[in-house]
Formats: sequence, structure tokens, C-alpha cells
Amino acid sequence: DRLIDQCEKAGAGPDRDAGANGAAPGGGDQPPPMSAEERAAAEELGRSKDLFERILRDYEACGLVGERANKLLGYIAMSSRKLTHPLSMLILSSSGAGKTALQDGICAFCPPESLVKVTSLSGKALFYKDRTSLKNKVLALEEGDGAEDAAYAIRSLISSGVLICESTVKDAATGRLTTQRNEVEGPTALFLTTTNPEIDAETKSRFFVTSVDESAAQTERILSFQRRAYFNDGARQEQSHDAVLRLHRNFQRLLKPVAVRNPYAAKLRYGDTRLQGRRDQPKYLNLIKATAFLRQMGKAVRGEPGGGRSVEVDAEDIALANELAHEILGRALDELSYPGRELLIVLDELVAANGERLKEKSGGGASGLARSGPKGSFTRREIREFSGWAPVRVHRYLKELVDLEYVLAETGRNGTPYRYRLAYEGQGRDGSRFMLGLIDAAELAAAPGGEAKT
Repeated sequence: DRLIDQCEKAGAGPDRDAGANGAAPGGGDQPPPMSAEERAAAEELGRSKDLFERILRDYEACGLVGERANKLLGYIAMSSRKLTHPLSMLILSSSGAGKTALQDGICAFCPPESLVKVTSLSGKALFYKDRTSLKNKVLALEEGDGAEDAAYAIRSLISSGVLICESTVKDAATGRLTTQRNEVEGPTALFLTTTNPEIDAETKSRFFVTSVDESAAQTERILSFQRRAYFNDGARQEQSHDAVLRLHRNFQRLLKPVAVRNPYAAKLRYGDTRLQGRRDQPKYLNLIKATAFLRQMGKAVRGEPGGGRSVEVDAEDIALANELAHEILGRALDELSYPGRELLIVLDELVAANGERLKEKSGGGASGLARSGPKGSFTRREIREFSGWAPVRVHRYLKELVDLEYVLAETGRNGTPYRYRLAYEGQGRDGSRFMLGLIDAAELAAAPGGEAKT
């Protein structure tokens, strides 16, 4: 009897059914005590003007080299777990490229009590977790192939922030069938890695989809770091890593669930050429919000009428969000054929020339209308006359630009000639990635709330 009593007491302890990361299923694990010195160091990190550069340097010190955009996006997504609508990140790369190492390196900076790591996931597993086991947590799935059956649960958790399941069970006392309801609360920031480019489109659309840098230059950076680390004092290096992780985990624990106001929201732009923009723009706006949330210690905190607190988005938050959007969501001109790129540059010059002519006719008051207004459209005949290209060549490569949405077809029905409008704005000629339709943070007027400059 005494042995049974001891077993029952042990089974009711706080570590019962603890996950692989040591967190209790109900999310009841408390963070370790923080000394005054540790708190001061974490607050100093949060208030630093070069917060994101320090984050990058600390990732580098812990062995995560290169991958600037991925590291920043991952850190912001991890921090967004405390927001109502967290960010989620999907890393899609070749086998052996280092996608799991990237995800593990990012999540290492997350407090262990806020991290749930899973290798494999059955279809209904998330529905039956404890009520608060995923609330304001990071759920990291190591391989998408191990979570295919759970795709619906993952989508629902991201979209609605809660999972509700009702199942039929037999009442032990009466033997009658009854309904049992289980509810799992979010919000939850999800991380997922996969090698499958054909991952379910509905699931994929809810993530920021990125990939590991597989270039030869990145391989050389990794090999060079490995060689340097091999000759360093292993014990001393491990102590340094532990100190960095402790600092960032403490900083993460000090982030408060403050509201984020965006006074520039009415001024922002997002490419409206695709239906996908209806789903992608909220991700972009949440990226700005999460960036401002992460920088809360360096901002003025305002009281809210209901008793809460809030911080405001500034131009620096938008500038970083734009940088990440261009890199993660953007595209590069190398997706075009060489003639397609040539025609795109010709069209950009055509629109610019039309704009100059329109400006001269209006006495200098029509600047900017040629690109965005109705008089900025053009026909295939105008393209041929401006470029000197043959009709067949214009037809073939203009179709490529329309298919990839660099150029928009505006009219061309019921016998009327086709007219086109250029969505491209001159970006990426240096080989950099870009995203169509975003307003530059430098263009935002000093006084918030007005209309965007176009």
C-alpha cells in the first residue's frame, strides 16, 4: 500500500507527462528565478538602438552563420507568440541543406517553458492537448512529413487561434454514450521544416515561406566557422553560448503583452495585382506589428482607456518589415528569361518617357500619373514602335511578363485593343530581391493618418 501511495504521489507531480522540452502539458512550468543583474542585462538588450544587429551577432556567436533575413524573421516570429495573431514560419529547402539546424538555432533563443518541440504529429494529437499547453507558445515541428495528417489542425490553430474537438465517449458509470468537448487555446507561433515543394497550398499560405541559403558562398561561411570552432576551447565556447542563450531567454520573458498601434496603416501599400494579396497583406501587417512589439522596451508605453498599455509602430519598424518582405516574400528578375528581362526594362523606359511627355504637356503638374493613372497604359503597337522589336517577339515575351504579373492586362474584350499597365517599378536591376507594391518607409510623411504618396 505504501508503495502504491508513493507511485500515485509521483504520478501527480509537476513533471507528469512532460514534453520533450521539459514543459508540462498544461503550460504550468515557471521560468527560473532571474537575478537583478540578469534583469538589467536583458532590459539593456531590449532598449539598445542596435537590437537587431545584436541579435544577428549573438546568433553568429552561437554557430548560426549567414541567413540574415531568416534569423531576423525567425526571432520576430518567435517573439510574436505573445501577440493575438502570431507569425508562423515554414522553411522549405533541400535535404541536408540545414533547415532543421536553422530552426533549432532560432528556437534555442526561446525560453524552454515557451517552446514545444515535436518530431512527429498524428492527425488528432493537437486537438487533445491540455487547454493551455499551446497558449502563447512556440510549436516547432521538425519535419513536415511527420505532420501531414495534422495539416488541418495546424491551419485551424494559425487561423482561429483555438482548437475545439467534440468526441463520443462512454460514460463509465451509466454505460451510455455521451459527448466530450476538448478545447486547446492559442495563440501559437508555428515553425515547420519540409523538403516537399508540393506541400498543401492551404497550409502553405498561412506561413511565411522561406528557404535556406544553399549557395557556395554560404557553404564556405559554414565550413570556415566549423574550422574556427574546432580549434577553440570547447568548454569556454560552451560557457559563452550559455550566457548568450540565458540573456535572450530572459529578454523574451520580460516582453509584456502590450497592444501595438500602427498610425501609418492607412498610408501603407501592398501589391493589389493578385488575389493572393488578400491573404498575404495581413501577414505583412502582422510582421510590422510583431517588429514593433519586439522593440517595445525602446518605445514610449501609453496607457489605454480600458487599463491596458500600448506602443506605436514607427518608420524603423516598417523599414525592417519591408526589408524582410522583399527578401522572404519577394522575387528576383532571374526568374525571367533574358529576353523577358530586356522587355521589362524597355517597358519601364517606355512608361518613364510617357510620363515626361505628359508632364511637359501639363506644365509640370502631372508627375507620377503616367505610371499609376489610366494614361500610363500602353498597347503592343506602342511597345513595338518604342522598342523596334518584331511583333512575334513582343507577343511571346509580353505574355511571360503578364503570366508572372510584372505587367497587367487591363482591357482587350469585344474587339477593343489590348492595353497593359506596368506593375514593376524598377526594382532588382542589381540582382537583389524585391516585392511589388510596398511603400518605402522613407516616403511616409511625418504626420500619420493621411493618404499614401503614390
